[in-house]
Amino acid sequence: MVSSSFTRRHLTTTALTGAGLLLGSGARAATANTAPVVVATNEDVTTLDPHLIRNNHPIGSVVWSVFDSLVRRRPDGSHEPRLATAWESLSPTTWRFRIRPGVQFHNGERLDAGGIAENIARMRRTPFNGESQLWQQTGLVSVEAPDPATVIFKTATPAVTLLYWLEEAFIGAPRYLRETSPDRIAANPVGSGPYRFVEWQRGDHVRLAAFEQYWGPRAALPEIIFRAVPEQSSRIDELKAGSVDLVPGLNPDSVASVQSANAQVASLPGLRKMHFGISQTGIAPLRDRRVRQALNHAVDVQTMIDTLQLGMTRKLASVLNPPNASRGLTPFAFDTDRASSLLLAAGQKGFAVEVAFDGKYPDAQENCEAAATYLQAIGLQAAVKAYESGQFMETLRNRKFPGLYFYGFGALIEPLVELSIFEAGAVDNASGYDNAEVDTLLARARATADDASRAGILGEAEQQIWDDCPWIYLWSEAALYGISWRLDYAPRPDDYVELYKARLRSS
Repeated sequence: MVSSSFTRRHLTTTALTGAGLLLGSGARAATANTAPVVVATNEDVTTLDPHLIRNNHPIGSVVWSVFDSLVRRRPDGSHEPRLATAWESLSPTTWRFRIRPGVQFHNGERLDAGGIAENIARMRRTPFNGESQLWQQTGLVSVEAPDPATVIFKTATPAVTLLYWLEEAFIGAPRYLRETSPDRIAANPVGSGPYRFVEWQRGDHVRLAAFEQYWGPRAALPEIIFRAVPEQSSRIDELKAGSVDLVPGLNPDSVASVQSANAQVASLPGLRKMHFGISQTGIAPLRDRRVRQALNHAVDVQTMIDTLQLGMTRKLASVLNPPNASRGLTPFAFDTDRASSLLLAAGQKGFAVEVAFDGKYPDAQENCEAAATYLQAIGLQAAVKAYESGQFMETLRNRKFPGLYFYGFGALIEPLVELSIFEAGAVDNASGYDNAEVDTLLARARATADDASRAGILGEAEQQIWDDCPWIYLWSEAALYGISWRLDYAPRPDDYVELYKARLRSS
């Protein structure tokens, strides 16, 4: 039996299949105009320092617009040149990058290899090394600029994920970073990207303008605004009214509402893995693997997908995204008898457990209520608790949740990076999962240059993590975007918004 807010859902709208746009009846394109394109987000940015990115969106989306990195990640996870025109591995531990000539920062500074080395060195210092993982994750030991057009990276062991982490390593105007206070840098960013910073009205919006001296194709949208609109219903109302142009992160319930005369819905398979994190730093019962496995058997994930998610997604079958996920893993079947047997074997029965959520995901409360009801059915005292967003993130980062928490992670396609969040000391290991064997496997994988050998090691780690159940495994979040008719934009599956690739429709 599940809660009334859970069971009242029905499949009353057509499920989204594959990727593409769903067009409402009577849909018509709005006349394009020169008004700024507005992205409505569920929260404001907290910083615009390029080395303190805390989420893909909205901070990451704004930073991707204002700054460039040596390499940029395509939507399929492959790599494309940006500030670097080419790169090569001189040895398993030495990489050489050729720097793009003629790049200008928004304040008139010019890019050279020395400025890149300064930025990389800054990422190693506190507090930036708490967010930027380039040094820690690659074993980077030095970065050198032997001439203005060349940067050399040296690592202690083969850095098989160097390109991935360089895609997260944004380059700011070096003199500005050197001579400006951290607070001003965080509020007035200076990059070399397709958009330059105009203003940040805290709690309300960030305004950017196309950079006329950009080294690449000039952005087609002259001005863009990232606006904080906390309530999803308000974001949808404004989209339908034409006062905003893009609403990322729609939940399935909102699709029918968005399909209107002024809006369309873009759907594509998402990469974010939704789960209930199971804290292993809180209440004692959750430190037993048998208990965590019991929780996975107790929750009917497929029914939650069919009802709460309107069948618009797929059940997780790994902690890795396709195409890297192993096909040999056995998903946890909904089996209350098996769940009860595992609890009995662990000597646990009837303990109290908190199920936490915040406002990041519009359907979080209903998902938590459904899960709590399933857990109550096997005798647990499950209670849902709402957190304020700032408190939730602080608790997440400090690994202080006493029980379960609803969250999504890993909107990317790089297996070693995806698995690294399960290392004992990882910044994003919010559950406090700690398995020395997994840590050893991941260290071996990082030091293994051969792709096939590394894949085998990662497969072992993937299996171990799956069986250990640091999460209650749920589903891949459907990537649903509401888009105004005047905007021509193809969304990404990893939450980043790239409006420099968008344009206004001519009619």
